Amino acid sequence: MSLRMRILALIGLFLLLMATAGGAVMVANARDAVRAEMDSALELGGALGLAAAERGDVPGGIGLLNGLGLRHLRFVGADGPPEPESGAAKRRAPDWFAALIGGEPQERRLAGSGLRIVAEPWDEIAEVWEDMSDLAAAMLAVGLLLMGAAHLAVGRALSPLSRLEAGVERLRAGRYAFAFDGRGVPELVRLGTGIAALAEGLAAAEAENRRTGQRIVAAQDADRREIAREIHDELGAALFAIKVDAGRILRLRDGGAEAAKGEAAREAAERAAKILDAAAEVHNMSRRILARLRPALLDQLPLSEALAELAGGWMRRQPGVVLTLAIEPPSASAELDGCDEVLRLTVYRLVQESLVNALRHAKPSAVAVGVRIDPETLEVTVADDGPGLPGGDEPGRGGFGISGMAERVRTLGGTLSIGAAAGGGTRLSARLPRPTLSPPSPSALERMA
Repeated sequence: MSLRMRILALIGLFLLLMATAGGAVMVANARDAVRAEMDSALELGGALGLAAAERGDVPGGIGLLNGLGLRHLRFVGADGPPEPESGAAKRRAPDWFAALIGGEPQERRLAGSGLRIVAEPWDEIAEVWEDMSDLAAAMLAVGLLLMGAAHLAVGRALSPLSRLEAGVERLRAGRYAFAFDGRGVPELVRLGTGIAALAEGLAAAEAENRRTGQRIVAAQDADRREIAREIHDELGAALFAIKVDAGRILRLRDGGAEAAKGEAAREAAERAAKILDAAAEVHNMSRRILARLRPALLDQLPLSEALAELAGGWMRRQPGVVLTLAIEPPSASAELDGCDEVLRLTVYRLVQESLVNALRHAKPSAVAVGVRIDPETLEVTVADDGPGLPGGDEPGRGGFGISGMAERVRTLGGTLSIGAAAGGGTRLSARLPRPTLSPPSPSALERMA
């Protein structure tokens, strides 16, 4: 049943209850009125009967008394048969209504006069029936008019709901321009205002998702360009040098002059040494590229040890920086190592990129890395004492950047905040739920990395 029909049914029920209550009151009042009228008629009939008895014309005066046409009264002889009821009015009221009123003929005998006085309620009941019929017809007409007016008023009041439904359908289709007129109905105005705010939030979230996607794509492209540049400039140059040196060694081997063999042997040794250096450089570069694509330490060590090795590597490269790593509580290392693969990779990337940003851009003298684990969350903090957060988002060498870190953390249902540290400098804090509920596939997160 629609809301309009429910409201109309409720109004109709109220009208029916009011009509029933009014009818019950009228019936109760009619019963009292009929009893009072019968008592009054009997008193009047008694007075007339006594007057006729005093004159001594009772037997012959019965017809005269009945001919007076007194309302409700009939005069009958004491020994005569009962005359038929004169109630022509009785035929105007249904029997069930007369039974409902409870009116029955009342009789009184005048002692010593041979006269019976009968008071009949039918005329009074007929009047009550006519009054109630007229009132019921009037109430029916008014009720129909009221229901019609209510139908129009409710339809007008609920008409904004159809526009609201159309607006919600547009929201579902991805069109977030939402405008709603509640026509002065406070509840609908509040509802429309809330949905409009929701639409603005959805539009802002979609715009932010687009911007984040663009930043991620830009970071991926920059990462690919950097890898391609290293392969072209460094790996290509190293392979070309190996090719040149190897060709020279072959030509020296095929040289025919005996006097030049000693010199050729020395040059061949030098070329072989250069080939070894180039091969070592290619090996180191391949390790750097692979480390950027996938941290090999996570495949070889538990996460706690991989973080310690990461921090130790930076300490060896930056001996002037005091770098500390703290896992709290101290007994939580086993829990940290037992996290799922996606969470382990996220924690490692957070620490890795934060250290790159801090040591490369902030030039600090001290950096503190903290990992705190509780039953529901895992928090990663990196704080330095540098000059503070530089303006803008500068992606680190790993192509992960601040925007990439925030997107990865949001994907896992966590939060990331970057601000000023307590003693100056910059502090990064990321809170991640554990265990991760319905994590995305590792390949999806590694594409963001």
